[in-house]
Amino acid sequence: MTGDLLDNQVAEVRKLMETRLRVRGKTLDLQVRKAGRRLPRNLRRDATYLAQAATVMHHPKLNRMIDADKATKAHGRLTSYLAGVNPADRVKGMFLAWLGSLAFAFIVVFIIVVTVLVQRGIV
Repeated sequence: MTGDLLDNQVAEVRKLMETRLRVRGKTLDLQVRKAGRRLPRNLRRDATYLAQAATVMHHPKLNRMIDADKATKAHGRLTSYLAGVNPADRVKGMFLAWLGSLAFAFIVVFIIVVTVLVQRGIV
């Protein structure tokens, strides 16, 4: 595997993480750490492998440690997952989760108010 091919793969994954997950960082490793649980565990492992392979690739003796098939498969899995992520849908989901928790809080407060009114004999 050539260094240019791996650099292109890492750049593509970084671009997808920036546009789809809205995670910015100077390196892929930093982006993976910032993404945290937004990436599934196996994909975090793949992204970490790509980031380590990118740093090792430019060392003349250590670049033999890189498994080209593993790097290509990791790149394929990451790009297919990140291409399916819809940023607008994620924002909508976060808004609906916030709205659900707010509705739950109002229901709990309403139940407490009604309970207090019944105990005091007002209702």
